[in-house]
Amino acid sequence: MKPGDALKVIVILSEGIRGHVNQSRGVAYWLSKLTGAEVLEAEVPVLTGAAKARAKSSSKALLGGTRRDARDWLSANGGEQLIRRVGQWFAERGVQEGSGTALILSAGSAPAPYNIALGYIWRCACATIMTPSVLGTEPFDFAIVPEHDYPERKPNVFVTLGSPNNVIKENLKKEAEELLAAHPSDAPERWSVLIGGDDANYEISAEWVKKQIGQILNLAQHAGADVFITTSRRTSDAASKMVKTLASHSPCVKYLLIASEDAFNPIPAMLGFSTEVFCTEDSVNMVSETITGGHRAVLLRVGHKKGIKSFLQRATSALVGAGAIRPDMLWGIPKFDLVFDHFAHGGVLVEYGDWLRLRRDGGSRGGGEAGEFNEARRAAQWIYDNWK
Repeated sequence: MKPGDALKVIVILSEGIRGHVNQSRGVAYWLSKLTGAEVLEAEVPVLTGAAKARAKSSSKALLGGTRRDARDWLSANGGEQLIRRVGQWFAERGVQEGSGTALILSAGSAPAPYNIALGYIWRCACATIMTPSVLGTEPFDFAIVPEHDYPERKPNVFVTLGSPNNVIKENLKKEAEELLAAHPSDAPERWSVLIGGDDANYEISAEWVKKQIGQILNLAQHAGADVFITTSRRTSDAASKMVKTLASHSPCVKYLLIASEDAFNPIPAMLGFSTEVFCTEDSVNMVSETITGGHRAVLLRVGHKKGIKSFLQRATSALVGAGAIRPDMLWGIPKFDLVFDHFAHGGVLVEYGDWLRLRRDGGSRGGGEAGEFNEARRAAQWIYDNWK
């Protein structure tokens, strides 16, 4: 029996952000496959305004803190119910303090202090996906951090390319059949279009949608391909409205999900039947999911926000390129471009312009498959192998 086999319960903490939940679920799924551990989920309090700022600032007290500090922090930040719920789960399953049978797992910054605080209380292992602000990776037993964040190489840090996710290749066929049963397609090619949205660096406007998605729909119609589209919760209302308008006028669109109107995640099903998958550059998660699902991603470049921030990003990139500063100083768009470069060199990503040229030359017609790529499974194996 290996030490990792002692794990019996995995508690996922989240703030409800779908991308973060999917990352945690992916790692938990594979860890459960290895150990047989039960996976439970709980949401942390969603704080806003001054309460959110206070919680973030006061979480510093958890660095090197005590169980009393943890209880005080949770009590001050709406965590009493969380203490009771996790305590009840552990009691019902015979999880003892310090027994090495439980793991608390979260992704992102908001759930991180709740994770560490509960870990102090029950003396159980804690894992984070991505580097939480304020706390960093130091207080966690396990930290799963993407390469583009240039994490410090430490025994408790596992470095990934792209994002771990909850795409399980073995389940895609069944999910695909269910979606196709409701939205039949007998076309020789099926294209999926995964549209992200606005953030601090990128923007997807209605004009961009009209031009770019409109062109893809025209190409699909000429190729005899059916198209399946989903947006994200970050897609603006104006962009979503334009997607709807285009879809309503295009006979090749067989399915459209607007994420702000429907919580269902169709991406795994779409990956189960697609011959081509287009992803907007704002979402490393969508690109990673596509590649995990066994496809080559066709990358759609979107609008880049202007201003001093964009200028500084480009200036930093130029200095890195000239060898004047370290690569880990990259930030914003140039940092994410490195991820795409890695994927492209591995043959699992192609720029849209290159894809168009391949289509014209007859070299990319339904052949967008990629090899094995599963960062969630690799991360789960690392936790299992390093369990104490």
